[in-house]
Amino acid sequence: MPTQCFLNLPKEKQMKIVGASVCELSKVPADKISINKIIQTAGISRGSFYQYFDDKFDLINYLLSDLKNEMHMSFRKNLEKYNGNFFEMTKAVYDEIILLGENENNLGVIKNFFMSMKFTKSDRLNFMKLFDISEEFFYNIFLSYINQNNFRDTSKDFINGAVNIIWLLMRQSLTDVFSDYENLEIYKKDFYIQLDIIRRGVIKE
Repeated sequence: MPTQCFLNLPKEKQMKIVGASVCELSKVPADKISINKIIQTAGISRGSFYQYFDDKFDLINYLLSDLKNEMHMSFRKNLEKYNGNFFEMTKAVYDEIILLGENENNLGVIKNFFMSMKFTKSDRLNFMKLFDISEEFFYNIFLSYINQNNFRDTSKDFINGAVNIIWLLMRQSLTDVFSDYENLEIYKKDFYIQLDIIRRGVIKE
């Protein structure tokens, strides 16, 4: 998060830096943003940038703080709302993220954030790290809401594997949605079908 030095800046200068950063993040994936382009657009030195933020990932975390907070609240709210039904919660969170795209200013930033998430085994951990969701949150809070008795196998490895598969599908679907928002209903339908296929495979009938 930004340093006190940044927070002490006049609001106008803060917004100029934020505006330059959002402009850059709306053009390229999060891992490809250029600090040089940001400081040129904002009219600040490279040294000043590092007085305000530790690195570009610190900046990204700040830019996405509103999205992060909304997702935190969405996880908790929907896990409680659906009484631990992991699949219904996933649909609800997915739908709420899509709604963020109704603000055109969000489309590019959110699209490039999801595009920056690579298909690797560390996807979930990288996602959690960026959004400040710890392993303790995931296992002690997140899993505490899920009705694990409905899973065919209640071992930690099995549940973690199922969750990983769903996150991979969700990430890809959201990338498609924000890249082609006019056809979001098509991507949403496909995601629901894929989610149901997984549900039939892991939930006891």
